[in-house]
Amino acid sequence: METDWIRRLKQDDETALCEIIRKYTGYVYTILRNFSHGTLPQEDLEELTADVFLRLWNSRNRLRDGSDLAPYLAAIARNGVKNRFRMLGKQPPVRQSYEDLTLSDAKDLCGDAEMVEMIACLLRALDSLCEPDRSLMIRFYFYGEKTSALAKTYHMTDAAVRLRLHRSRGKLRKLMTERGFDHVE
Repeated sequence: METDWIRRLKQDDETALCEIIRKYTGYVYTILRNFSHGTLPQEDLEELTADVFLRLWNSRNRLRDGSDLAPYLAAIARNGVKNRFRMLGKQPPVRQSYEDLTLSDAKDLCGDAEMVEMIACLLRALDSLCEPDRSLMIRFYFYGEKTSALAKTYHMTDAAVRLRLHRSRGKLRKLMTERGFDHVE
């Protein structure tokens, strides 16, 4: 179905966009709400949701055939929240808990029970890390913050942040392997 949507989008088929909007509006809205931690008003979230689909339409010719739309839409949504906060002169809020990173219906979004289990295991593994390692991992990998910005925030050198991220990845890899997810890289 998604391959067909991408093909039709590239042929300027607006009905394909309407079908994508019907299927993914809740998904996009949830991502926007989660990444803004509920700090943006509903009107802004609705506007950002519409912007995500407008950006999809405007970039339709750059879509790769056979690619999955969900991660692409998630990236557009995440970047939209970052841009909105940048326009407001603020940083997106970061919580110490990572439950907000799981979307409302992970099983529906992932479509795979093993993936849902792996995400839950990863979140538990992240929770086992000490601070500031846990926050560095989340801010770098989930929120896309640069190591230079993290270094300033945590009063570290850029090299120290990169080293902590490297060591934390090793710890997470070990924990995930111990829990049966040895294919995780």
